Amino acid sequence: MSIRLRLTIYWALVLSGILIVATVATLQLFEGQQWGELDAALTEEADSTVEELSHSNPDGAVWRLFELSQERDLGEISRVRLVTPEGLLADFGYPDADPPQLKADSHFRGLITTYNKHFRYVVVPFRFNGAPALLEVGVDVTRLLDVVRRLRTILLLTVPFVLLLCVGGGYWLSTRAIAPLEKIATALAAIQPRDLSRRLDAPRVADEAGRLVSVINALLDRLERASATERRFASDAAHELRTPLAVLRSGLEVSLARTRNADESRAALETAHREVISLCKIAEELLMLARLNGEVAIARRPLDLGALIGDVATAVEPLASAKGITLEAHTAGAVVDGNETHLKRVAINLLDNALKFTPEDGHIDISVTREFGTAVLTVADTGRGIESAEMPHIFERFFRGKQATGEGTGLGLNLCQEIVRLHGGTIQVRNRPGGGCEFTVRIPLALPEIRAAAAG
Repeated sequence: MSIRLRLTIYWALVLSGILIVATVATLQLFEGQQWGELDAALTEEADSTVEELSHSNPDGAVWRLFELSQERDLGEISRVRLVTPEGLLADFGYPDADPPQLKADSHFRGLITTYNKHFRYVVVPFRFNGAPALLEVGVDVTRLLDVVRRLRTILLLTVPFVLLLCVGGGYWLSTRAIAPLEKIATALAAIQPRDLSRRLDAPRVADEAGRLVSVINALLDRLERASATERRFASDAAHELRTPLAVLRSGLEVSLARTRNADESRAALETAHREVISLCKIAEELLMLARLNGEVAIARRPLDLGALIGDVATAVEPLASAKGITLEAHTAGAVVDGNETHLKRVAINLLDNALKFTPEDGHIDISVTREFGTAVLTVADTGRGIESAEMPHIFERFFRGKQATGEGTGLGLNLCQEIVRLHGGTIQVRNRPGGGCEFTVRIPLALPEIRAAAAG
């Protein structure tokens, strides 16, 4: 069922309920108003007559009731009766109208409707000549009932017609309201997966449809960037894999082209082994990047980032010493919700990057501090730093600057960025004023750690 049809049905149901309630209320109010006016007039006439009869003799009372039966203020047809303990003292007016069957001593006061000739009576008890009596004044209400009946008929005929018109108007309005969505759907259907550069035309009016178009266009922008990134990633991956594969293939082909002695064969195998190691490293980092990109969240637990970084620095320190580089670690306790394996890889990649670009007798400093509810990991070196033109691209996949030695894959920093992003943190890089560069990683502290810091 389409949205247009559902909206029309909902509108018809709501409008039907409103019209039914309004019709019933109108009938009730109109009928109550008509009966109220008649009853008030009857009661007033009866009360004034009772006041006169209370001070009259029987002959005068009969004559007054006869005059009352001839009046036409309340209706063309009327009937007036005076009931006493001895029986009817007076009975004037329309004789076929059924009167109330009440005795003089019943003390009933109120309004009674009889349905033979549709008469409405007001009954008033009073004392007449020292005895209880009842005055009954009635009028024909056929005209009033006819007016109510005609109004009911008019409403029964008019309301369905009004409902039909309103439902038709609702269907037309829903069609116009849905038209922008249908236009958007048609335009979206025309956009092919290989042509994500197309955008929807923004409507002239900045309404909900315009906001939807803006959101869809923003989504298409992101999809286009993501698609371009994936295509570039596939192209770069193929390019990076082609070189070691070509070296490996050419080395094997040369080795197989002629007979070689043991030393030459060993040299060829060592060259092939190095290229295989390079291929394995690229494949491993590509696989990890693919997994990280597909994960919304990673398995995490509370861990002390300072202790973890201290262990990594202890493991890497012999390698730094072998290259004549001083490595110093300054770590403070900082508990974060993190994945130990991934955070260790971030630290190793950043230290590996620092070792590559720090000259002999250089200095590397790695530290963990706490700052404004975050754990701050800093890796600073005394190398030549990063050229300003290369700074915006430092975290791109397969990017290697002019100072690259050819040992890396160009994926390490991108891996660090993805891991930090999944931990809800940020990673930044800057050149130090005295030379070298500094990487800063910020990761939110674990909630209990934040509460403890706030309490302290």
